[in-house]
Amino acid sequence: MRATNGFWLNLSFAVLYTVLSVEVQGDDLVERGAKLFAGATFRGNGRTCQTCHTKATGALSIEQVNLLPSHDVLFQHDAADVMGGNTFERVRQNATFLVEVPLHENVSIAGSGSRVAVLPRGVPTVFNSSALDPVIMSDGRAPSLQLQALDAWMGHSQITKLPTDDDLNAVAAWEQSKVTVPALRRWIDTGVAPELPKGSTLQQKRGRLFFTDDNPVNGNPIKGRCVHCHSGPMLNATSAGANAIFGIPVGTRFFSAFVSEFQLGGGTPRTFEFKAADGTISTMTSTDPGRALITGQITDANAFKIPTLWNARQTAPYFHNNGAKNLDELLNHYQQYFNFVETVVGIPGFGMTDQDKADIRAYLELL
Repeated sequence: MRATNGFWLNLSFAVLYTVLSVEVQGDDLVERGAKLFAGATFRGNGRTCQTCHTKATGALSIEQVNLLPSHDVLFQHDAADVMGGNTFERVRQNATFLVEVPLHENVSIAGSGSRVAVLPRGVPTVFNSSALDPVIMSDGRAPSLQLQALDAWMGHSQITKLPTDDDLNAVAAWEQSKVTVPALRRWIDTGVAPELPKGSTLQQKRGRLFFTDDNPVNGNPIKGRCVHCHSGPMLNATSAGANAIFGIPVGTRFFSAFVSEFQLGGGTPRTFEFKAADGTISTMTSTDPGRALITGQITDANAFKIPTLWNARQTAPYFHNNGAKNLDELLNHYQQYFNFVETVVGIPGFGMTDQDKADIRAYLELL
Protein backbone atom coordinates (compact mmCIF):
# COMPACT_ATOMS: atom_id res chain seq x y z
CA MET A 1 0.00 0.00 0.00
CA ARG A 2 1.00 3.60 -0.52
CA ALA A 3 1.61 5.93 2.39
CA THR A 4 1.36 9.47 3.71
CA ASN A 5 3.18 11.13 6.56
CA GLY A 6 0.87 10.31 9.50
CA PHE A 7 2.90 7.38 10.76
CA TRP A 8 6.36 8.85 10.23
CA LEU A 9 5.48 11.88 12.33
CA ASN A 10 4.57 9.69 15.31
CA LEU A 11 7.83 8.34 16.69
CA SER A 12 6.16 6.35 19.43
CA PHE A 13 4.55 4.14 16.79
CA ALA A 14 7.91 3.83 15.03
CA VAL A 15 9.50 2.48 18.20
CA LEU A 16 6.57 0.13 18.73
CA TYR A 17 6.53 -1.40 15.27
CA THR A 18 10.11 -1.47 14.00
CA VAL A 19 10.47 -4.94 15.49
CA LEU A 20 7.72 -6.38 13.31
CA SER A 21 8.64 -9.08 10.83
CA VAL A 22 6.94 -11.86 8.93
CA GLU A 23 8.32 -15.00 10.49
CA VAL A 24 5.49 -17.34 9.47
CA GLN A 25 3.87 -17.35 6.04
CA GLY A 26 1.57 -20.31 6.33
CA ASP A 27 -1.73 -20.63 4.51
CA ASP A 28 -3.69 -19.42 7.52
CA LEU A 29 -1.66 -16.22 7.79
CA VAL A 30 -1.93 -15.52 4.07
CA GLU A 31 -5.67 -16.21 4.08
CA ARG A 32 -6.15 -13.84 6.99
CA GLY A 33 -4.06 -11.22 5.21
CA ALA A 34 -6.22 -11.53 2.08
CA LYS A 35 -9.35 -10.83 4.11
CA LEU A 36 -7.77 -7.85 5.85
CA PHE A 37 -6.45 -6.47 2.55
CA ALA A 38 -9.87 -6.65 0.95
CA GLY A 39 -12.12 -5.74 3.86
CA ALA A 40 -10.43 -4.14 6.87
CA THR A 41 -11.38 -0.50 7.54
CA PHE A 42 -10.35 -0.18 11.23
CA ARG A 43 -13.05 2.43 11.82
CA GLY A 44 -11.60 4.66 9.13
CA ASN A 45 -13.08 6.43 6.12
CA GLY A 46 -14.28 3.22 4.48
CA ARG A 47 -11.26 2.58 2.26
CA THR A 48 -9.47 -0.74 2.33
CA CYS A 49 -6.12 -1.67 0.79
CA GLN A 50 -8.02 -3.05 -2.19
CA THR A 51 -9.68 0.30 -2.83
CA CYS A 52 -6.45 1.40 -4.54
CA HIS A 53 -4.55 -1.88 -4.97
CA THR A 54 -7.09 -3.66 -7.11
CA LYS A 55 -7.69 -7.39 -7.57
CA ALA A 56 -6.65 -7.38 -11.21
CA THR A 57 -3.13 -5.95 -10.99
CA GLY A 58 -2.48 -4.86 -7.41
CA ALA A 59 -2.35 -1.28 -8.74
CA LEU A 60 -4.86 1.32 -9.93
CA SER A 61 -5.36 2.49 -13.51
CA ILE A 62 -7.04 5.59 -14.87
CA GLU A 63 -9.63 3.35 -16.54
CA GLN A 64 -10.47 1.70 -13.22
CA VAL A 65 -10.93 5.07 -11.51
CA ASN A 66 -13.33 6.26 -14.18
CA LEU A 67 -15.50 3.15 -13.89
CA LEU A 68 -16.26 3.99 -10.26
CA PRO A 69 -19.45 5.81 -9.23
CA SER A 70 -18.96 9.29 -7.78
CA HIS A 71 -20.01 8.06 -4.32
CA ASP A 72 -17.24 5.42 -4.15
CA VAL A 73 -15.05 5.65 -1.04
CA LEU A 74 -12.05 6.38 -3.26
CA PHE A 75 -13.34 9.90 -3.94
CA GLN A 76 -12.40 11.68 -0.73
CA HIS A 77 -9.48 12.99 1.32
CA ASP A 78 -6.17 12.69 -0.62
CA ALA A 79 -7.86 11.81 -3.92
CA ALA A 80 -9.24 15.35 -4.10
CA ASP A 81 -7.59 18.07 -6.15
CA VAL A 82 -6.59 19.73 -2.87
CA MET A 83 -6.29 17.72 0.34
CA GLY A 84 -9.76 17.19 1.76
CA GLY A 85 -11.46 19.03 -1.12
CA ASN A 86 -14.55 18.07 -3.08
CA THR A 87 -13.38 18.03 -6.70
CA PHE A 88 -11.56 15.07 -8.21
CA GLU A 89 -10.26 15.94 -11.68
CA ARG A 90 -6.66 14.92 -10.95
CA VAL A 91 -7.47 11.39 -9.80
CA ARG A 92 -9.84 10.89 -12.74
CA GLN A 93 -7.24 12.09 -15.23
CA ASN A 94 -4.07 10.63 -13.70
CA ALA A 95 -5.08 8.18 -10.92
CA THR A 96 -2.79 9.99 -8.50
CA PHE A 97 -3.27 10.80 -4.81
CA LEU A 98 -1.77 13.58 -2.71
CA VAL A 99 0.99 12.18 -0.54
CA GLU A 100 2.52 14.08 2.35
CA VAL A 101 6.24 13.24 2.34
CA PRO A 102 8.12 14.35 5.50
CA LEU A 103 11.22 16.37 4.66
CA HIS A 104 14.66 15.23 5.75
CA GLU A 105 16.12 17.54 8.41
CA ASN A 106 18.55 18.89 5.78
CA VAL A 107 15.73 19.84 3.39
CA SER A 108 13.29 22.75 3.37
CA ILE A 109 10.93 24.33 0.86
CA ALA A 110 11.91 27.88 -0.04
CA GLY A 111 9.44 30.39 1.35
CA SER A 112 7.57 27.79 3.39
CA GLY A 113 7.76 26.62 6.97
CA SER A 114 6.09 23.29 6.19
CA ARG A 115 8.00 20.15 7.11
CA VAL A 116 6.15 18.05 4.53
CA ALA A 117 5.98 18.17 0.75
CA VAL A 118 2.53 17.43 -0.68
CA LEU A 119 3.04 15.60 -3.95
CA PRO A 120 0.87 13.69 -6.46
CA ARG A 121 1.92 10.06 -6.61
CA GLY A 122 0.55 6.98 -8.32
CA VAL A 123 -0.34 3.60 -6.84
CA PRO A 124 2.46 1.03 -7.30
CA THR A 125 1.48 -2.60 -7.68
CA VAL A 126 1.87 -4.85 -4.66
CA PHE A 127 2.10 -7.93 -6.90
CA ASN A 128 5.48 -9.60 -7.57
CA SER A 129 7.73 -6.89 -6.13
CA SER A 130 6.40 -7.25 -2.55
CA ALA A 131 7.90 -10.73 -2.39
CA LEU A 132 11.13 -10.01 -4.27
CA ASP A 133 12.05 -6.36 -3.76
CA PRO A 134 13.22 -4.98 -0.39
CA VAL A 135 12.86 -1.38 -1.62
CA ILE A 136 9.34 -0.24 -0.80
CA MET A 137 7.61 2.76 -2.41
CA SER A 138 8.85 5.01 -5.20
CA ASP A 139 11.13 7.02 -2.90
CA GLY A 140 12.10 4.05 -0.71
CA ARG A 141 10.97 5.65 2.53
CA ALA A 142 9.11 2.64 4.01
CA PRO A 143 11.40 0.32 6.03
CA SER A 144 9.09 -2.73 5.85
CA LEU A 145 5.80 -3.93 4.40
CA GLN A 146 4.28 -3.88 7.88
CA LEU A 147 5.19 -0.27 8.56
CA GLN A 148 4.11 0.77 5.10
CA ALA A 149 0.72 -0.92 5.57
CA LEU A 150 0.24 0.74 8.96
CA ASP A 151 1.10 4.17 7.62
CA ALA A 152 -1.19 3.71 4.63
CA TRP A 153 -4.10 2.68 6.85
CA MET A 154 -3.48 5.70 9.06
CA GLY A 155 -2.92 8.17 6.23
CA HIS A 156 -5.12 7.06 3.33
CA SER A 157 -7.84 5.27 5.31
CA GLN A 158 -7.70 7.64 8.32
CA ILE A 159 -8.22 4.76 10.73
CA THR A 160 -9.18 5.35 14.35
CA LYS A 161 -8.46 1.80 15.55
CA LEU A 162 -4.89 0.48 15.30
CA PRO A 163 -4.25 -2.90 13.66
CA THR A 164 -2.41 -5.47 15.74
CA ASP A 165 1.03 -6.88 15.03
CA ASP A 166 -0.67 -10.02 13.73
CA ASP A 167 -2.84 -7.96 11.38
CA LEU A 168 0.20 -6.25 9.88
CA ASN A 169 2.14 -9.50 9.57
CA ALA A 170 -0.82 -11.13 7.85
CA VAL A 171 -1.19 -8.36 5.27
CA ALA A 172 2.55 -8.44 4.57
CA ALA A 173 2.40 -12.24 4.15
CA TRP A 174 -0.48 -11.97 1.68
CA GLU A 175 1.33 -9.31 -0.36
CA GLN A 176 4.43 -11.49 -0.45
CA SER A 177 2.33 -14.41 -1.71
CA LYS A 178 1.11 -12.47 -4.75
CA VAL A 179 3.66 -13.56 -7.34
CA THR A 180 1.79 -13.63 -10.65
CA VAL A 181 4.67 -14.00 -13.14
CA PRO A 182 5.47 -17.70 -13.71
CA ALA A 183 9.20 -17.04 -14.23
CA LEU A 184 9.39 -15.26 -10.87
CA ARG A 185 7.45 -18.01 -9.12
CA ARG A 186 9.92 -20.58 -10.47
CA TRP A 187 12.76 -18.40 -9.17
CA ILE A 188 11.25 -18.48 -5.68
CA ASP A 189 10.58 -22.23 -5.82
CA THR A 190 13.84 -23.39 -7.44
CA GLY A 191 16.36 -20.60 -6.95
CA VAL A 192 16.95 -20.45 -10.70
CA ALA A 193 16.87 -16.85 -11.90
CA PRO A 194 14.30 -16.07 -14.60
CA GLU A 195 15.40 -15.96 -18.23
CA LEU A 196 14.20 -13.29 -20.59
CA PRO A 197 11.88 -14.48 -23.38
CA LYS A 198 13.68 -15.15 -26.64
CA GLY A 199 11.06 -13.52 -28.84
CA SER A 200 9.63 -15.10 -31.98
CA THR A 201 9.34 -12.20 -34.45
CA LEU A 202 12.20 -10.12 -35.82
CA GLN A 203 10.79 -7.09 -34.04
CA GLN A 204 10.69 -8.88 -30.68
CA LYS A 205 14.23 -10.14 -31.18
CA ARG A 206 15.46 -6.64 -31.98
CA GLY A 207 13.62 -5.39 -28.90
CA ARG A 208 15.32 -8.05 -26.78
CA LEU A 209 18.71 -6.48 -27.53
CA PHE A 210 17.68 -3.43 -25.52
CA PHE A 211 17.44 -5.69 -22.46
CA THR A 212 20.52 -7.85 -23.07
CA ASP A 213 23.09 -5.72 -24.94
CA ASP A 214 24.80 -4.08 -21.96
CA ASN A 215 27.12 -1.89 -24.00
CA PRO A 216 29.86 -0.77 -23.86
CA VAL A 217 31.12 -3.46 -21.44
CA ASN A 218 30.39 -6.15 -24.03
CA GLY A 219 32.43 -4.37 -26.68
CA ASN A 220 29.54 -2.88 -28.65
CA PRO A 221 29.27 0.86 -29.35
CA ILE A 222 27.37 2.95 -26.81
CA LYS A 223 23.63 3.15 -27.38
CA GLY A 224 20.81 3.91 -25.00
CA ARG A 225 19.63 0.56 -23.65
CA CYS A 226 16.85 -0.48 -21.25
CA VAL A 227 19.30 -2.85 -19.53
CA HIS A 228 21.32 0.09 -18.20
CA CYS A 229 18.60 0.63 -15.57
CA HIS A 230 16.61 -2.59 -15.85
CA SER A 231 19.09 -5.38 -15.24
CA GLY A 232 19.21 -8.30 -12.82
CA PRO A 233 16.57 -11.00 -12.29
CA MET A 234 13.87 -8.45 -11.45
CA LEU A 235 14.90 -6.03 -14.23
CA ASN A 236 15.06 -3.26 -11.63
CA ALA A 237 18.72 -2.32 -11.05
CA THR A 238 21.53 -0.57 -12.88
CA SER A 239 24.06 -2.57 -14.89
CA ALA A 240 27.79 -2.66 -15.56
CA GLY A 241 27.13 -0.73 -18.76
CA ALA A 242 25.52 2.10 -16.82
CA ASN A 243 28.54 2.09 -14.53
CA ALA A 244 30.89 2.35 -17.51
CA ILE A 245 28.96 5.22 -19.13
CA PHE A 246 27.74 7.23 -16.14
CA GLY A 247 29.82 5.97 -13.22
CA ILE A 248 26.74 4.62 -11.41
CA PRO A 249 27.47 1.74 -9.02
CA VAL A 250 26.20 -1.59 -10.34
CA GLY A 251 22.92 -2.56 -8.69
CA THR A 252 21.80 1.00 -7.92
CA ARG A 253 18.06 1.04 -7.19
CA PHE A 254 17.28 4.76 -7.52
CA PHE A 255 17.85 6.76 -10.68
CA SER A 256 16.36 9.70 -12.56
CA ALA A 257 14.49 9.02 -15.78
CA PHE A 258 14.06 12.81 -16.21
CA VAL A 259 10.37 12.68 -15.30
CA SER A 260 10.65 15.61 -12.89
CA GLU A 261 13.23 17.40 -15.04
CA PHE A 262 10.93 17.36 -18.08
CA GLN A 263 7.85 18.01 -15.90
CA LEU A 264 6.21 14.92 -17.36
CA GLY A 265 2.70 14.65 -15.98
CA GLY A 266 2.63 18.28 -14.90
CA GLY A 267 2.94 19.21 -11.25
CA THR A 268 3.98 22.42 -9.54
CA PRO A 269 7.71 23.25 -9.62
CA ARG A 270 9.01 24.38 -6.24
CA THR A 271 12.42 25.37 -4.99
CA PHE A 272 13.94 23.04 -2.41
CA GLU A 273 16.87 23.98 -0.19
CA PHE A 274 19.50 21.43 0.90
CA LYS A 275 21.76 22.21 3.84
CA ALA A 276 25.21 20.62 3.73
CA ALA A 277 27.26 19.60 6.77
CA ASP A 278 29.27 22.82 6.56
CA GLY A 279 26.09 24.90 6.64
CA THR A 280 26.07 25.91 2.99
CA ILE A 281 22.71 25.87 1.19
CA SER A 282 22.19 24.47 -2.30
CA THR A 283 18.88 24.90 -4.11
CA MET A 284 17.11 23.05 -6.89
CA THR A 285 13.69 23.42 -8.47
CA SER A 286 11.57 20.36 -9.16
CA THR A 287 8.00 19.14 -9.39
CA ASP A 288 9.06 16.21 -7.17
CA PRO A 289 12.66 15.68 -5.93
CA GLY A 290 11.92 12.06 -5.04
CA ARG A 291 14.63 10.22 -3.13
CA ALA A 292 16.40 13.46 -2.13
CA LEU A 293 13.57 14.34 0.25
CA ILE A 294 14.32 11.12 2.15
CA THR A 295 18.13 11.17 2.16
CA GLY A 296 18.65 14.92 2.40
CA GLN A 297 21.25 14.72 -0.37
CA ILE A 298 20.83 16.99 -3.38
CA THR A 299 22.73 14.41 -5.44
CA ASP A 300 19.62 12.19 -5.12
CA ALA A 301 17.37 14.87 -6.60
CA ASN A 302 14.66 13.59 -8.97
CA ALA A 303 15.73 9.95 -8.50
CA PHE A 304 13.07 7.32 -7.93
CA LYS A 305 12.99 3.58 -7.38
CA ILE A 306 13.65 1.62 -10.55
CA PRO A 307 10.59 -0.66 -10.85
CA THR A 308 10.52 -4.18 -12.19
CA LEU A 309 9.49 -4.55 -15.82
CA TRP A 310 8.02 -8.00 -15.34
CA ASN A 311 4.30 -7.71 -16.08
CA ALA A 312 4.68 -3.96 -16.62
CA ARG A 313 2.47 -4.18 -19.69
CA GLN A 314 -0.49 -4.69 -17.32
CA THR A 315 0.29 -2.01 -14.74
CA ALA A 316 -0.12 1.29 -16.62
CA PRO A 317 0.10 4.21 -15.95
CA TYR A 318 3.84 4.57 -15.40
CA PHE A 319 6.39 6.56 -13.35
CA HIS A 320 5.99 7.86 -9.81
CA ASN A 321 3.34 10.39 -10.84
CA ASN A 322 1.64 8.35 -13.59
CA GLY A 323 3.17 10.77 -16.10
CA ALA A 324 2.93 8.18 -18.90
CA LYS A 325 -0.57 6.79 -19.30
CA ASN A 326 0.41 3.83 -21.51
CA LEU A 327 3.39 2.12 -23.12
CA ASP A 328 3.38 4.49 -26.09
CA GLU A 329 3.63 7.55 -23.84
CA LEU A 330 6.29 5.79 -21.79
CA LEU A 331 8.43 5.16 -24.85
CA ASN A 332 7.84 8.65 -26.23
CA HIS A 333 9.30 10.00 -23.00
CA TYR A 334 12.31 7.70 -23.20
CA GLN A 335 12.92 8.75 -26.78
CA GLN A 336 13.00 12.38 -25.63
CA TYR A 337 15.24 11.42 -22.71
CA PHE A 338 17.69 9.32 -24.76
CA ASN A 339 17.89 11.94 -27.49
CA PHE A 340 18.58 14.59 -24.83
CA VAL A 341 21.47 12.47 -23.53
CA GLU A 342 22.85 12.23 -27.06
CA THR A 343 22.45 15.84 -28.18
CA VAL A 344 22.68 17.86 -24.97
CA VAL A 345 24.76 15.69 -22.63
CA GLY A 346 26.89 14.77 -25.62
CA ILE A 347 27.03 10.97 -25.78
CA PRO A 348 27.00 10.08 -29.51
CA GLY A 349 24.80 7.19 -30.55
CA PHE A 350 22.69 7.18 -27.37
CA GLY A 351 19.46 8.31 -29.06
CA MET A 352 16.31 6.29 -29.72
CA THR A 353 14.67 6.00 -33.15
CA ASP A 354 11.01 5.37 -33.92
CA GLN A 355 11.97 1.84 -34.96
CA ASP A 356 13.69 1.34 -31.59
CA LYS A 357 10.49 2.38 -29.84
CA ALA A 358 8.40 -0.08 -31.81
CA ASP A 359 10.88 -2.90 -31.16
CA ILE A 360 11.03 -2.23 -27.40
CA ARG A 361 7.26 -2.05 -27.19
CA ALA A 362 6.90 -5.40 -28.94
CA TYR A 363 9.30 -6.96 -26.45
CA LEU A 364 7.68 -5.41 -23.36
CA GLU A 365 4.49 -7.22 -24.33
CA LEU A 366 6.34 -10.51 -23.69
CA LEU A 367 7.46 -9.74 -20.13
